[in-house]
Amino acid sequence: MSVSRVVLATLVLCAAASSEANEAPGDVSEITDCVKANQPKLSTEQEVSFRVVDRLGSARVSSAKIYWQKTKDQTHALVRFTAPSDLRGSALLLIEKGDRSDMFTYLPELRKVRRISDRTVAGSMFGTDFSYEDFERLQGLTEDGQTRRLPDGEVEGRATFVIEGRPARGEESAYERIVSYVDQERCVPLRTELYEQGDRLRKVMLAPFEKLSQHDSLWVPRLVQVRDVLDETRTELIVEEVEFDKKLPRKLFSERELVAGAR
Repeated sequence: MSVSRVVLATLVLCAAASSEANEAPGDVSEITDCVKANQPKLSTEQEVSFRVVDRLGSARVSSAKIYWQKTKDQTHALVRFTAPSDLRGSALLLIEKGDRSDMFTYLPELRKVRRISDRTVAGSMFGTDFSYEDFERLQGLTEDGQTRRLPDGEVEGRATFVIEGRPARGEESAYERIVSYVDQERCVPLRTELYEQGDRLRKVMLAPFEKLSQHDSLWVPRLVQVRDVLDETRTELIVEEVEFDKKLPRKLFSERELVAGAR
């Protein structure tokens, strides 16, 4: 959502374009190495806006801060809304350790931390077109069980790597496969396609090349748009400010802080 790892281009862990298996040119290591080189070492802190547009063209704008941190044994991500008033203090916390990830939300009006279950992970994240699963992927806390490299492609006239990912057997997911096109020079996913069961295209995520900007040698998408093909809605994630490798307190990424930070 970036969004931190959207910003960090970790959508590459999701996927690519459809093609025959015998046409796939090798493994994905060249792509993952490219993406890792465009990631901060320790953390990111961002100020972002979400612009949600319904099928009639009406728009609603909200503001949030997004934090991401990598430690020796865990990866954390936190989004906390700062505006409008009915969303202020609402938060989502992601914690990944090994092959396990946990997700929690906090709504000030309920004054309660709630764990996101496998059954609700496909639900809308605070009224946006990002589901909880989408946001988890954008933060790099989800890796597909099966990935393969497909023939190189092109987006906006830019040469791209293409990679396809599918959930591991037994893993709960709203998607059957996910396909991403990663800019070969700047290592940022420019387009990601999310297909639900029956191989039906459900969502498209775009990071326009002209909206990429360089910060501390890393390339950051200043705009990421997710379009729901079925519902005919879209959400724009706009990165207003970003800072890399700032020291963040460990307690920031805790269930207790979800409540305390909303006060």
